[in-house]
This record gives sequence, C-alpha cells and structure tokens, in this order.
Amino acid sequence: MKIKLLIFGLIFTLISCEGENGGDGIVFDKNTGIALDSVKYKCIETEKTKYTDSLGSWEMYGPFGGCMPDCQDFHVEFSKEGYETQTIKNPDNDIYLELEE
Repeated sequence: MKIKLLIFGLIFTLISCEGENGGDGIVFDKNTGIALDSVKYKCIETEKTKYTDSLGSWEMYGPFGGCMPDCQDFHVEFSKEGYETQTIKNPDNDIYLELEE
C-alpha cells in the first residue's frame, strides 16, 4: 500500500509541476542578414520588455505556469523603428524583421 501511495504521489507531483516556456535567438534584417541591435521585444502576457544587444541576441520567457501536459503559450512582439512589428507565438529561433514599406 505504501508503494502505491508513493507512486501516486510521484505521478501527481510530475503532473502538477510548474515551469515556464521560453525561447532565444538573434534578430536579423530580412534583406541584408545583418543582426539588429536595440530591437524592442515584449512578452504580451507578462508585459516584460527588453532590447536586443549589439549582436542582435534576444531571450524571453513566458508566464510561469503548469507544464503538464503543455506549457502555457506566450507571445512576443518584436519592434524597431523603420521595421514592421512582428508578434510571434512561442518564439524559439532567429527572427527576421522586414523594412516598412
């Protein structure tokens, strides 16, 4: 009986784990392939705002929540003057911004 209770407790703990979904990458100019610094990026759900560094690097985590069966989705808005703003669901890769027309 104790083993069944222990197994149940372990499964319950794993199912109710807490965590956060996140991603990282580099923001590039879509036409030139040059990394863009000072790109503003904001998590819509948490309103946390950051800027890319001189190498165009970005990193963002969504809201903290339950991981099982899926982590909570998050949306990140990437914007820079002269470029079209992009909002991406669960970004975890490089981002390519296009110049405004």
